[in-house]
Amino acid sequence: MDYDFYNREERALCSHLFRLLHEWITPSSDTALIARFLNQSGVTVEQENLREIKIFTEVALIRDAYFHRKPDVEKFIDLLAGEIITQEELGDVRVYSELPDVLKNPSETHPGQIRRKAKDIGIELTRDENSLYGAMQGMFNAKPDLAITFSNSLIVYEAKYTQSFDDAQLKRTQNIGEVWRNLLYRDLGFESPPSTTVSTIGPAVFKPDISWEWIFGLVQLTYPSDDRTYVAMRSAVEYLSNDFKV
Repeated sequence: MDYDFYNREERALCSHLFRLLHEWITPSSDTALIARFLNQSGVTVEQENLREIKIFTEVALIRDAYFHRKPDVEKFIDLLAGEIITQEELGDVRVYSELPDVLKNPSETHPGQIRRKAKDIGIELTRDENSLYGAMQGMFNAKPDLAITFSNSLIVYEAKYTQSFDDAQLKRTQNIGEVWRNLLYRDLGFESPPSTTVSTIGPAVFKPDISWEWIFGLVQLTYPSDDRTYVAMRSAVEYLSNDFKV
C-alpha cells in the first residue's frame, strides 16, 4: 500500500508506536525492549516492575474527566483553576465557583470557552483571569500524544515528526502532567500521586529524548521487513534522512 510509504502524519507514527509498545508487554513477552524504551525516556526502571504497565494515546484526560463528572463539575474545575493559578503565578482571579452563573453553568458554557464567552457577552475579566481561563482552554484542547503508567511512574510524551519542538507546548504538556498527577491520579489507577516525567519523541536532528531513528532500530528487532509498522517506520526514517540530512 503506497500510503504507508509517504504518510507524514505524526499521529500515524504514534499509532504504530502504540502497537509496537504493546508487543513488548504481553504476558509471554520479554520486557527488555520496553525497559530500554522507558530508560531512554528518562526513567530508570527494572524489568520486574513492568508487568502492570499501561499505555495511552491521544490522551484527552482533562476533557474526558470533566464530562465524566458532569453535571457536578464545580469542585473539579475549582481544583483545576487552583493548579493553573499556581503554575502561572496568578493572583487577581475568581475561580470557577466565583464566576457569574452564565460562565459557570455547564449547560451554558464549557470551561474551555469561559474567556471567549465573557468577551462576547461583555463580562470583564482581569488580566490574570484572562490568563487563567486561557490556560484552561489550552488544557481542554490539548491531547498529549502518548502516556505510559507503571509502578508509581507516569510518563507523558510529546511527539514531533517533521517539526521542531515548541517550548510553550512542552511547558503546557508539563503543566498538564502536573494536573494529571495531582488531581487525576486515581483515574489513572494510582493510589497516590506518581512521579511524573515529560519526554520527547522526534527526529534525531532535534535532539529528542527518543528519536524515530532509534525507535526503528527496535522495530527491526520486533517485526519482519514486510510488516506495515516496519514499512511505515523505515519510510519515516528515510524521509527524515533525506529532508534533514542527518
